[in-house]
Formats: sequence, C-alpha cells, structure tokens
Amino acid sequence: MKNQNKPRYLLTLIMLVLSIGLAQAQENDEDILDMSLEDLMNMEVTSVSKKAERLQDVASSIYVLTADDIMKSGATTLHEALRNVPGYWGVQTSYSNVYSSIRNSTTENSDPGTVLYLLDGTPIQDLMGSVLSFQNFDIPLDEIDRIEVIKGSGGTVYGANSATGVVNIFTKNPEKYDGINIKAEGAAPGYAAVSVRAGGKISEKVAVSGYAKYRYFSGWESMAGKDEDGNSTSITTAFTENYDESNYYSWGAKLNFDLTEKSKISARLHHNGYQQNVYTSVFDQSFLLTRDDDLQYTEVSANRTVANVRFDHSFNDTHSLFVRASTNIENDFYRGGGGMNISNAIYDFEIQDNLSLGQYNDLSVGINYRIVDFDVHNIKSTDYINYVDPQANESIKGAFVQNKIKLLDTKLNLVLGIKAENYSLVNDKYYFSPMAKASFIANKNITLWGGFTQSYTTPGFNSTNVNVFLLQTPTAVTQLITKEVYDIAYQQAINAGADDATADATANAFIASEAGQAAIQAETRNQGVQNLAAKNGSETSPSKFQTWEFGIKSHLGDKVQLNATFFKTYITDGVSANPGAAILIDQKSITDDRVTDYYLYGNYVSGESIGTETVIKFFPMQGLIFEASHAWSETTWEYQENRDFDISGITEDPTPSTPFMPKHVFRLKADYSFSQGFNVTASLIQTSAFWTESNYYYDTERYPTLTEESLPPATTSPTVVAKNSGRTIVNLRLEKKLLNDKISLYVFGNDITNTGNVSDTDNIRNAATLSRIGAMYGAGLNYRLK
Repeated sequence: MKNQNKPRYLLTLIMLVLSIGLAQAQENDEDILDMSLEDLMNMEVTSVSKKAERLQDVASSIYVLTADDIMKSGATTLHEALRNVPGYWGVQTSYSNVYSSIRNSTTENSDPGTVLYLLDGTPIQDLMGSVLSFQNFDIPLDEIDRIEVIKGSGGTVYGANSATGVVNIFTKNPEKYDGINIKAEGAAPGYAAVSVRAGGKISEKVAVSGYAKYRYFSGWESMAGKDEDGNSTSITTAFTENYDESNYYSWGAKLNFDLTEKSKISARLHHNGYQQNVYTSVFDQSFLLTRDDDLQYTEVSANRTVANVRFDHSFNDTHSLFVRASTNIENDFYRGGGGMNISNAIYDFEIQDNLSLGQYNDLSVGINYRIVDFDVHNIKSTDYINYVDPQANESIKGAFVQNKIKLLDTKLNLVLGIKAENYSLVNDKYYFSPMAKASFIANKNITLWGGFTQSYTTPGFNSTNVNVFLLQTPTAVTQLITKEVYDIAYQQAINAGADDATADATANAFIASEAGQAAIQAETRNQGVQNLAAKNGSETSPSKFQTWEFGIKSHLGDKVQLNATFFKTYITDGVSANPGAAILIDQKSITDDRVTDYYLYGNYVSGESIGTETVIKFFPMQGLIFEASHAWSETTWEYQENRDFDISGITEDPTPSTPFMPKHVFRLKADYSFSQGFNVTASLIQTSAFWTESNYYYDTERYPTLTEESLPPATTSPTVVAKNSGRTIVNLRLEKKLLNDKISLYVFGNDITNTGNVSDTDNIRNAATLSRIGAMYGAGLNYRLK
C-alpha cells in the first residue's frame, strides 16, 4: 500500500506492549496459575443434534468460535472471523463478497453449495447457487454469542446442502445480555462502523434485546483504467461511478418469554441491507460487429430479513420438544448475465422431539417442511440470459430419526440415524441420508470417534432452468444470411420457369420451412457466427456425498489440547460443465425461438475429497494461549456416465490444475491477556496455491465470457491480472480495558502484509469490475453501561 512502514510500526508497538506485559506477569507469580482444559472439553454445543451435548461426547469434527474469539480476531466481517476455522476457506471477490467452502474444492464455474449457513437456526442460503451471499449479510459481530462450525456432513439432522459442513451462528441470549453497548471503529482505507446493542430482563418471565448497526466502506483503490500493476494507462475507463463504495445497515430484536417453568417462547428478527453501485456487462447481439459489449450500471439497494419463532417444552428431565417456524427473505442483485433482481424466500417449519429411553438411549425424532419461492425479475439482458420459469416454487419435505446409544457407563456412544428428504424442484423422489458414528471416551483426557455419513446437496436455481447465451449471432448478420438463402431459392424457382411472384412466394415459403431454417443455420455456422449458449443438462439431481471420518480429541497433560481428524468423501452426480468437444448442435433455445449450439451444465462428474485437520492449543500460563492448526484437503474429479454425452475417449480432466481451496492451510494464533487490562492477539494464515488467476480486457473493462473457446479472435487479448498463488495473512490487535472493563480501546491491523491483491474474479457473476483487496489498519472503542 502507500505506506509500507505501517505493518512494521504496528508490529513493533504490539511487540513492545507484549514484552512489558510479560515482564509484569513474571513479577507477579501469584497471578500465574495453571489453566485447566476441562472447561473446553465440557463445553456444550448444540449444532450436531440440535440439542445440548458435551463437546467431548460428540462424534463430529466441530470448531467453536466464541464471542471472545471473534472480538479478539479484529474481524470486521463474518468471513474474516471464519477464516480462522481449520477446514474453512473463502475467496474474496471484493471486501464484502466471498465464495466459501469447507472440505470441498469445486470444479470450474460451479458453486461450492455444500455448506449450510444458519442464523439462530434459520437457513440463510442464497437460493441461486445454494451458497451464502456474504455481501447481503451483516449483523454486529459483537452480537454473536458463538459460531459452531461442523466440518463434515450434517445431512441426517439438517438435510439439504449440509454435505460438507454446517456454520451455525448463534446470537446472544436476551436473558444473559451485558447491558447497553456502544461500539465505534474506523480503519483505512475508508472503513467505518458504529453499532448499539441493549437488552436484559424486564420481568421475571420476559427478556428482550435489540441492536442497530451502520457500516461504510469506500473501497480499495479501483483498478479501472489501470494496468495489472495498478499504474495509470492511456486507456480511459468506462466507469463513471465508484462501484466498490458500499453502505450497510442492520437492526434486530429478540424476545424470550417463559410461559411456565417448563415452556417458553423465543422470537428472533434480523434485518440488514446495503447500497452499492454495480457494473455488469454481456456480449450482446451487436458484439461481433462493433466489438463493444453492453455495459450495465445499477444502483443496488438490497436487503435480507431473517426471523423465527420457537416454542420449547420440557415434559421432564428426559423428555423435551421444540417447534420452530422461520423465514429468510432475500432481496438482492445477482450479477450474472448482465444483472437481475432476485426476491427469494425460504419458509421453514420443523418439530423435534428428544426423549431418553432409560439410561441407554437418547432418541431424537424430527420432521421438517420447507417452502422455497424463487422470483427472478428485472433481468437487464433477457436476450443473453433467461429462465424457463423465472418465478418458481419448491417444497422440501423431510423426516429423521436418530438414536444415541450409551454403553460402558456412557464411555461408548453409538449414534445411528437416517433422514428422508425430497426436493420438488428436481423431482419427487426421496433421498436418504443415513449416519452411523461412534465415540469412545477412553479416559477424561482422550476421546476417539469416527463413522460414516451420507448427505445430499440440492442444485441451486441456476442448475435447473437457466439459459445463458455466451455469443450471439448479430441481427444484421442473420438478415444478410437469410437474404442469401432467399436469393438462392428465388433463383432456383426462376430457373425452373416460375414467374416473379411465384418465385418470391416459393422463396419465402422455403425460408419459413424447417429445411430453410436449417440452411440459414448451416450458413451461419459456416461463417463462424452461430449462437453459442449454455443450459442445464437433460436431468439434474442432487449430488451425493458419502463421508468416512476418524478423529481424536485429547489433553496432553494439563496444558495442551490436541484435536485431529481424517476424512475421505466420495462424491457422485457432481455438477460441472461438459467437456469442450461435447456440444449439442442446432438446438432450439429453451426460452425463445433462436437456434443455438449448446454447452451443457449438469451432473457430469464424480470425485473424491481427502484430508486431515489438526488443531493444537497450548496454555503455558494463565492468560496466554497459543493455537496452531494445519488443514490439508484435496479434491479430484472425473467425468461419469450420463445421458447427455458419451465419456469414452474423453481425455479432458475436470479437476482444476489449481484448486479453489488450497491443499494446505497453516494457522497460528497467540492470545495474551496481562496486567492493567491489556490484551494482544496475533494470527498468521499461510496457504499453498489456490485458484485466483483471472483475465481482463482493459479496453472494455470486462472479463471474458464463460469459455474462451466461444470468443472469436479479438482485436485485443485479455491481460492476466492475477496469478494462482498462495497467501500470507497476518492480523494483529491490541486492546486496553478501562473503568472496570466498561471501556475498551483497541487498534488492529488486518492482512497487514498484503500490499494489494487483485480480488478473485468470478466471471459467472461479476462480469465487469476489476478491484483489489488489501491491508486494513484501524482503531475502535466499545463502551458498556450496565
């Protein structure tokens, strides 16, 4: 960035304070107490079975980000907090937008779509690709009580789209609220946020809370009108607005009401929105003649509302039930195909009964019914992208049963379960997600666990009925070719002795006939200007994931905790584009009368994911924690048998040469709280190479279309603006608490070694703007009034 000494100054300041704190701590031996790890092993988590369980007993790989972890990370977005989780990875397309995954590296031009995101139990997926739209999600991070991340399948309990992970975000309980909190922070470049939170009990039976937040980001330096090194060029940018500038707001309210000693109702409401200028572009019907594409500018105003009402009843100590109704309504701007507005909604209903049958069986039974509404409208370029049914509905019906069998005085726990679920957007078949897991508590310090799960990922709306034109025959060219075919038919009629009127009628009849249209199409292809498009395959079904996992959770003495997991996942009916040579010729468009050559997009690949996750926590003394982790994952793909094309003889490899997720991610974190209210946190993330390489046309300010093969020779070639490489991410935060912890002052530096990376350029959705991500330095204040 502009001041290369900023990282050095911040690092020096924090190291100086850290050394002073260590010296003071060593002078006060009475404050240096051994820290027990028992609390960590006994931590309760609720994500695995939707009921409270000890972390040590759970036969799953689960990582918990506490409110304290999130605060001390210096994160300003959800992604910045989550990237501290081993097994998680996200690639930024801008400061606020991320495409993320857990344990699964996708094929090119496909959505990860295998991780279910929940906010207070409500699914918050973007329904276009079954992923979370990070850009359309923003709540105060200090409103979050914890984030439980299941790495591996949650299919038996959660069902659709939890095949490789579940990210469950829990906000703070109004009954345990910490008074009134006011927080303000700012950072360079151009970041500012302010929030207020308040709540608590207003009577013996009622507790309420609420929050409001505003966030502004001016954007890192735009790459528009600059070369790949960020230097100004003689090319004048086509953009007139600062497209990276964004304004975010959010507010929420929560209620707990104890009906009786055994029954209570809770309600949660979260609303957020953002405004941003957005550029998109497509190769329209004049591109082959003018070489100018269609640039679209949109002032986006998007929002999301997440709400749920839950009733809990405890019959006795061994029997409880909950009923929940929830919704996620998302109004957003989708950048694909020149841009469009979406108003998609999920309405979810579920009931779960938890019953202990004697001392050996904990039975859980649940049913769910989900209604999904898709509404795609205001499509900017309907001749480029369209849908068979832009307004559609889907229903998902499911039921599960799970039994936890406790043996050997609860040292051995077997968990058996199965879920049946159907997805009407695809078909009316029921898909079964069985699970068999076991955990063995060898002693209070060691738990061994492992097992098998099967789950499914439903295709998003774009994988079921989309029609995308990559290249279009110019109208003027079609008219000329039609005139040529007409002239040939007319002349043939004249040569056969017809008069002028008869020859004209004969030629027009031929043009309108199937043979005439075929002749026009053949000449169009002969001139190399035929329509070229992409659509879904003949049949799209959910992708199946079968996962084997083995793990250990252990204490090594009283100062070290070690958690390690090995997993292997077998994937069938994965989603991918077909090989380049397998193209359908002279097909009628699924949304209009144009004849086109089609690439297909469907269940064409199978694959395997394999990996390990190792986390070590070291507590050398009170107030000091070190955490080191390593995540290795690798996904390979191959083409599988399908109805649409013959795979014999295909040598093309669908596995990207550089993966979406790095094969290796090393994380190191140190957290030290010492005397006089100081805390310092430092973290390092180091990755192997991952996919970020992109091409860009500087003269027209856009990315190439989906497939390079679809482009005719251009007057200029795209420039490589990013190289596939690894990343080093260093974050630092220093905090000082005052007035009995009522005031917290802090400074932070996020990604401080980053002097400016071109952000990942997803040419499916972000078809025009080129921007950067970089380091951020800031300070903040939090004031708590009880």
